[in-house]
Order: sequence, then C-alpha cells, then structure tokens
Amino acid sequence: MEKFSNFYKSLTHKTMKKFNLKSKKLLTTALFLSSGLTILSHSNPVKASACPDPSTITSPNDFGDGTSFIATTGGSCYGTPEEYGVTIYKMGLCTSNPAPSSAGSAPDTSSCSFNFEKDDGVGEAASFAAGGEVDLSEAYSSRPDVGEYRFAYIEIKNSFDIKASYGPIGDVDRTTYFTNGTLSEAGTVTGASTTPTASDGYVTTEAPLTTFGFLDGGGSVCEATGEESVTGGTIRAYLLDSSDTLIADDSSATECSGVTKLLGIMQLDTSVNITAATTSVKTIFKVEDNGTTVVYDDVADGIRFDSGPFSVSFETGE
Repeated sequence: MEKFSNFYKSLTHKTMKKFNLKSKKLLTTALFLSSGLTILSHSNPVKASACPDPSTITSPNDFGDGTSFIATTGGSCYGTPEEYGVTIYKMGLCTSNPAPSSAGSAPDTSSCSFNFEKDDGVGEAASFAAGGEVDLSEAYSSRPDVGEYRFAYIEIKNSFDIKASYGPIGDVDRTTYFTNGTLSEAGTVTGASTTPTASDGYVTTEAPLTTFGFLDGGGSVCEATGEESVTGGTIRAYLLDSSDTLIADDSSATECSGVTKLLGIMQLDTSVNITAATTSVKTIFKVEDNGTTVVYDDVADGIRFDSGPFSVSFETGE
C-alpha cells in the first residue's frame, strides 16, 4: 500500500473524514481537489487559525474587549461546517502543464487523462461534512491512462455551499451565529443550550469566488489567477468564463465578471505513476477546523460565514 498526503500546512494533526470515490482510479485527482481549495477562501486570503472555543469569546468586537472575536482571531478563523458542497466538472492528470497561456485562452488538455468528466454545464454536486461519505458517479468516472504524471487538473464551479454555525459565544445573551442563505449576513439565536434549526432560518449559504485579488487595507480587485506553494507542489488557480477561457484581470473592478468555473492545476514535486496494477484508492477529505471561514462583520458588528479550504490524504493499492 502506497500512501500519499497533502495536508493543509498547519492542520495536519487534526481528525479527518472519509470521502469515498467509487472509481478506483481517482487517487491523484482527489489529492489535487483538496490542494486547489486550500487557496480559495473568498473573504480572507491570509491563512487563518482554527476558531477558538466560542464560549471564550465575549463579544464580536466591543472595542477594548481583549476577549472579543476580533481581538482573539484578528477578524477571521477557520471552523468546521455542517455541510460543504462543491460542483465538479473535470478531474484528471497531465504529463505537461495544461494552464491557459493568457487571458482569453483555454487550457491545453492534450496531454491530460481525465478520470472524472461531466462537463455538461451541470457537473456533479458533492456535499459532505465531518464524518460523512459521498460517492461520485461511476458513469462519469474512468481509469486514467497508464503513465507518469507531473500535473493534476480540476475544474469546479466557482462557488461553494456552506452550512455552518458558531456559538454560543460567552456574551450575556449567549448568541449563536449561523448561515442563513445570504453571504453578507448571518442569523442568530440566543440561549446557552439553544442550537439553530431550519425554523430559525439555518440553511446553506452559497459563497462565490470571483477574484484572487485581495488588498492589504481591505477590499478586492479583479485578479483571475492565484498561486500558492504547498506541501507536495505548487498550486495555480484560474477563473474561467462560459467558453472555458481565462478571465482578464481588471484593476478597475472589485471582482471579475463572467466567471463560471474555477480551474486548478497542481504541479507535483513528485510525479504520480499509474500502472496497470493500480486497483484501488481510499480518499480522505478533511473539513474539520478549515472548511468554513468565520468572519467578523464590521457593518453589523457581528459574525458571518464564507467558504474555507479543505485538505486530503489518500492511499492506493495494487
């Protein structure tokens, strides 16, 4: 049994979850899917730490309160979502870099072998959470060609479905914040033993990704590419339009328009060999303490939620 792993840098010691793929041939694609998402937090481009126990937080941001959320976390942290959803169009391996060369160009997939492909504009939705399992359709899965690969490839929808809560915090009302279907706000319930329910408006929130350009002083600008070095290689991400071509950067816009897909390409430090003897894969996705970004909202002086990364390890057998 050969084991590969690519955990999010500071979170390798946390508990993981199972995410089973029916196709036995999706091992490296699954690795890449996780790796690509480690750079896709919409509202906080700087890697955050795991959220503190909410009972230790005494307010969102009462100025001078040293145990407020913003004083303790710096304004954001990573939490564990109850649900985390993505839509997958393509996953595969490539022998040479398939990245689009410039704005308006499409990826060159001539060297790629796709082991999952449902590029019909609908894709395959996969929603999971800590401890849950999901199978991808065998109808769209196939064995990658035998070969030695240095690049992993994935296309997904440029949005994530997040259902998450944080609380009760240690304020007087013992407030719990939760996703309510609107990205820019959150719902609340109060009470030390109260948990949000559907009748409170606790639902999934869609978190779109429309730029990689985040400004140091706050705000954003349209940048359609992003890059990050992680354990095991270098990840580069690209925002694509409906024609599967790279969006152009636009310094006059706060976000890129016309985005429909997110393309991720990981250049692997060590090539992956698929042989005729490759027969099985066990893939473990992790969303604990990083699947959602818990964010201080200065407009409402409260807490809201956005997408966060997840990480993965996997094993192959012959």
